[in-house]
Amino acid sequence: MLEKELSSPLSRRTLISRMATLALSAVALPAVSALAQGRPAWNREFELAVDLELSPSDGARYRRPYVAVWIEDGSGNPVRTLSLWVQTRKPGPRWIPDLKRWYRKEKQRKTRDGGDLIEAISVATRVPGKYTVVWNGRNDDGKLVPQGEYAVCVEAAREHGTYQFLREAVTIGSKPFETNLGSNVEIKGASVEYRKKK
Repeated sequence: MLEKELSSPLSRRTLISRMATLALSAVALPAVSALAQGRPAWNREFELAVDLELSPSDGARYRRPYVAVWIEDGSGNPVRTLSLWVQTRKPGPRWIPDLKRWYRKEKQRKTRDGGDLIEAISVATRVPGKYTVVWNGRNDDGKLVPQGEYAVCVEAAREHGTYQFLREAVTIGSKPFETNLGSNVEIKGASVEYRKKK
């Protein structure tokens, strides 16, 4: 009897039913995982935009700052590195550890999970001006995170310059919001907007 069931062709109805089940499980599993933690999943219709402005140069010996923008969970663990503006060729790499908080957390992540975010996502340093980086609610592994408490971090360090750090706690939920991260010597201004995707 079992042989007969295995060798018989699938009916159209059975095939459609199985495909629908597979599709629903692929969509529902991340939400179920987040709900198992007691929190709803990130709303896929939303994104978190981080706007920042690099301060203008202060003289002839100006070096562009290294900048890291990332998200931490409520406990301070890194969730996603959104941008990493550094020089990876000599003499650049020796200054990457000057992004103190990001670098320390990246070393811990690398030891635990492997991979090299510096090689994977870094891009060239930027000239003074306004920039926007966007978070789609996914972690560094590409998985959707649950709604809840997070922190937006912006760190800047400049060769023969200063070290600066901005961090602001945010609550990701179902309602849009805007908040100001402040400013410092390297970052003329920074703000966050949780909004419907553009």
